[in-house]
Amino acid sequence: MHDTTNRQTPRLCDPALTLDLAGPWQVRKWPFDADEQQLAAPGTDDGDWESISQPGKIFYADPEAEGREIADWNRVTLTHIDPEDGAVLRRKMAVPSDWRGKRIILRFDAVFPAGRFYINGHLLGEHMSGLTPVEFDVSDHVAAGTDALVAVRLIRRHPFVQMDMVRHSLEFGGLAQSALLFAVEPCHMVEHHLICELDAALTTGTLAGSVTVANRGASATSATVAVTLSDADGTPVASAAAEAGLAAGEEAALPVMLAIQDPLLWNDEVPNLYSVAITLQVESQAQQHVGYRAGFRRLDLTTDGPRLNGHPVKFRGVNHLTFHPDHGMHTPEPWLRQNLMLMKRANVNAIRTHYTGPRCLSDLCDELGIYLMQELAIDWGTDYIHDPQWVPPALLRIEGGVRRDRHHPSLMVWSVGNENMAKTKEIAEAGWDHLRQFDALAKQLDPSRPTMFPPPGPANAIKGILELRVGDIADTHYSFDHIKRFLADGEVDNPNSWEADMVRHTREWALHRGWSGCWFSSEYGIFNGMPDLLHSPYASIIDDVVEDPLSDKSTLQAFEDRLRREWGLMRDDPTCLGGAFFPWLCCGAGSADGGNPWGWVRWGEDADWGVVTADLLPKPFFWAMRVLFSPVWFPSRLTWSPGDTELCFTVENQYNSIDLKDCTLRVQQAGGGDYMTMMRKFQDVGMACAPGAAAEIRIPIDEGVLNGLQEGRFGLCRCTLLSPDGFRPVTAEILILPAADLAGETDKTMTIGPDAVLE
Repeated sequence: MHDTTNRQTPRLCDPALTLDLAGPWQVRKWPFDADEQQLAAPGTDDGDWESISQPGKIFYADPEAEGREIADWNRVTLTHIDPEDGAVLRRKMAVPSDWRGKRIILRFDAVFPAGRFYINGHLLGEHMSGLTPVEFDVSDHVAAGTDALVAVRLIRRHPFVQMDMVRHSLEFGGLAQSALLFAVEPCHMVEHHLICELDAALTTGTLAGSVTVANRGASATSATVAVTLSDADGTPVASAAAEAGLAAGEEAALPVMLAIQDPLLWNDEVPNLYSVAITLQVESQAQQHVGYRAGFRRLDLTTDGPRLNGHPVKFRGVNHLTFHPDHGMHTPEPWLRQNLMLMKRANVNAIRTHYTGPRCLSDLCDELGIYLMQELAIDWGTDYIHDPQWVPPALLRIEGGVRRDRHHPSLMVWSVGNENMAKTKEIAEAGWDHLRQFDALAKQLDPSRPTMFPPPGPANAIKGILELRVGDIADTHYSFDHIKRFLADGEVDNPNSWEADMVRHTREWALHRGWSGCWFSSEYGIFNGMPDLLHSPYASIIDDVVEDPLSDKSTLQAFEDRLRREWGLMRDDPTCLGGAFFPWLCCGAGSADGGNPWGWVRWGEDADWGVVTADLLPKPFFWAMRVLFSPVWFPSRLTWSPGDTELCFTVENQYNSIDLKDCTLRVQQAGGGDYMTMMRKFQDVGMACAPGAAAEIRIPIDEGVLNGLQEGRFGLCRCTLLSPDGFRPVTAEILILPAADLAGETDKTMTIGPDAVLE
């Protein structure tokens, strides 16, 4: 009994019309002493059941549970878990008496990995997708003014479980996101799809689409929908209305279109948002109000490169894998906000969700200014991507994810699945046919956004893939040899299956097929970054340039060398949209109090990947990433020649909308010596450089530094960049070296101490 309708009823703004089911649930784990229907029935006494707060984890991989092999253990398919394993969860809620006469909806935003749902003992259905919402109209089974018993049969393993990337969830089971009961009127909105678009001149913003209204009442009625767009101050700037008559049981999609001139634009640097208010007026019913935030921005993908709002754009991204060290797949909004703010401080401006992220993630990306590439969960399809039985579950995930998030301005690209390629050449074409179906559905549900299909990385006989066959954006994982060849020669050899049956793809063929001309790397840089291991260059894996495990290179240096090489390629190529480092944070279940990762930890996929710890502490790699993700790079050294009174160098501005004239370049200088990095005086140097352009920077050399250079000593120029709002993206130091024939001995005088004289 698969739920196949992923349309999600808009929840009304009135908080009195929503009951949040968060809190203690009564839980009985398998094996059961009664059948499922009895455990879900109102007459069953659950007083002695375990009480567990939800959303949260009912199950997870306890790091203390075993230090031995487990029979049939498989993190991808969970064959070591009995198919009947799981739990029954129950929570009783009082339904307000003033909901009488209304329709009542039960929604679960995510039950991981799957569940069957009951209310007052009535089976509603099941949802074999752990990351997308499911809802039911329970009006016929719930009476206002009485108690409603909500029950969930949590299923730990089902035939399609690997689609949701359970390999990275540490066997989490539970309500991963919110569960709600909410009320609407008999004639109510069942969907809105209003697309924000910006014209090519960037001067006219439109909000257009439809609001679908369903009459579940007993008689015909008329409905009027009014849509109002307001600015950040709450001032209405545009409005439109539509009306229709509806017979009992009828639905109608009411068309809406409104426009504004010179809207404030949304991007990562200035995430300007508007408010959309939708009001439904029906005779003899209370007005119903729905609201959400919208933004105007325009992403153009061309053979000259990607542009956002008319300027070049570069996604300085990371892979975000939903996981909390204590709550598992449930990431509370305050914690998630803190996580994203840390990303912003690291100059990260984009996220690729490595399986569909929670509902509140999109809201936070809208607000904070983070480009979102939302992955629709179809993971590692080697053994199933060709199988028609797996197509409906895949379409279920695509539909649920797209319908939920398609109105968010931060959502830039649909990342459809992950590393899906058929095992053998005999079944390869069926697999590619299914991938094309997935692409078609994503575009049908949201024609306003591009798609990409993340391919497998190098493994076995496969040296790498540049995925040009499906989607609008070419994608590659880990190896950059293929994209280098493609950029140089205009052609590349890709496998059709894991049997390495190769086919040559040319630039001309790909463009004719529908490729945009832009590429991205949705996974690169995988690095087992345990912060305690300071000298393990072998921690870098799946790398084109393998580090020598005996080099004794510091782990941080190995990380920086690789990031500079790989991100530098993406940063410098104008046709590259950017990349997503894998990953930002690795999931880990700790055994110390509160999931503290400083205790013994079991890591997802057995690796402490990521640049921050699971409790959001920056590792050393965080700081290297922050420097290299700066929108502006400074040279590390310059040569001074006699007669030079200025430092001259060129910078490229990779902000999307900020001109460097609106930033501050704060300069400090010192001559050679043991305390030359200790600087107090500074001067602000003027500069100007449009977004996406390059400009020469000229910094007058300090008189003392100049004297030292003339005597053959080196100098130092520290450059601190401050954005218009005062944030410091980077501090960089330029070593100033006298020409080789002038270089003298470095001053080794100890200049710090109780008797030192500081000049």
